[in-house]
Amino acid sequence: MARDYEALARTIVELVGGEDNVKSVTHCITRLRFTLNDEKKAQTEKLNQTEGVISVLVAAGQYQIVIGNHVTDVYDALPKVSNIQLGGEVEDEAGGSIVNRAIQLISGIFMPMLPAMSAAGLLKAFVIMANSFGWLAAESTTYQLLYAIGDGVFYFMPVFLARTAAKKFKCNDWTAMAIAVALCYPTLSTLFSAGDPVDLFGIPVTLISYTSSVIPIIFAVYAQSWIEKGLNKVVPDILKGLIVPVVTLVVATALTLYIIGPVTDFIGGLIANGLVSLLEVAPLPAGFLIGLLWPCLIIFGMHWAFIPIIQMNIGMLGYDVILPITVGTNFAMGFAVLAIFLKTKNTELKELAGAAAISALLAGITEPAIYGAVLKYKRPFVIAIVSCGICGAIAATFGLHQPALMTASLITIPAIIGSVGMEDVIALAVASVLTFVGTLTFGFNDDMILENN
Repeated sequence: MARDYEALARTIVELVGGEDNVKSVTHCITRLRFTLNDEKKAQTEKLNQTEGVISVLVAAGQYQIVIGNHVTDVYDALPKVSNIQLGGEVEDEAGGSIVNRAIQLISGIFMPMLPAMSAAGLLKAFVIMANSFGWLAAESTTYQLLYAIGDGVFYFMPVFLARTAAKKFKCNDWTAMAIAVALCYPTLSTLFSAGDPVDLFGIPVTLISYTSSVIPIIFAVYAQSWIEKGLNKVVPDILKGLIVPVVTLVVATALTLYIIGPVTDFIGGLIANGLVSLLEVAPLPAGFLIGLLWPCLIIFGMHWAFIPIIQMNIGMLGYDVILPITVGTNFAMGFAVLAIFLKTKNTELKELAGAAAISALLAGITEPAIYGAVLKYKRPFVIAIVSCGICGAIAATFGLHQPALMTASLITIPAIIGSVGMEDVIALAVASVLTFVGTLTFGFNDDMILENN
């Protein structure tokens, strides 16, 4: 199989304009993400026709090639067939729009820690489920230890984000993590809980809870990057190793305690409470709109912009209101390609659709389904997103809350029942049935293959 991946990697390098046209390359769960020197040199049409490539997408300043579940194998083969170096930081496109650059920034900060967040969120959901079903008492040490294992990633979220943000802002990641650790230090939490007046150097400090927070540390590391750059220009080389880290640590942390923390906490509170209020005032239309648009956001990678809001909701409110609304997406896409798998007589499409259905329904990875078949034939995609909208409307009407970030799949349904509620399963079941029946009856036929070609 290694030779197959190397052959595919060699073809991809050639069709993106050669290794000299590649500025950097990274990957996510299903996509190779290239930053090219000149996107016009890439032969997108030929890439779309290449066996092993599901689709090509230009979004968020990146040239993205959707591979599917074997993306890691192809990624690892790239340096074997070229001089391309892996793991380089993806540069923000100077000429890109503000929206594209913001999405690229958020993706770059959150994507590296997504596996840890997903694993911890799933464990946390299962622990909550076990308690709600009476299988595990909250007073037991087993419950407390398992909950700590699942919640630890989210409690110390600023530490993880500090490292990834430092890589994006090109500053010292150890200093960034030191700032995050200082903000999560137990004494700060104790002072926050006590509610007594606090000052630093005689200047009053408005303390907030930094554990599980998202936005403050990102802005703190951004401030750190400018402080570091300024100090490196004026401090003599012989003293840089001593003075720059300590001054940066003190100044950046103090700036966060004085300004960044309170301001971002206030803005975050407005956003979180605004979303909750919107869903309380107009749950049905708001839920329908969010559910309808979520698959469209995934196509362009714009759903990453909501990850900070989701995690901020969980940190500030103890729950999120967006996740239960979007729970039907993975199921709708999975059942759409399952219907195509059952209906098509085309061997190649049947193989692709079958693998994509397994990926979406069991692993919660929808890109192979979306790019491989659902979006390509249009009608299944329209059926799926409308079904997702209906799912979102149902979930919003029930006023559902989700306490942890986790991937929605057939495997995690017990955790969804225990931590969110049976109502969310009803909502995703509606999306699944509507999409499956709609695609099977009038959403797809083999004539569409010829029309698409």
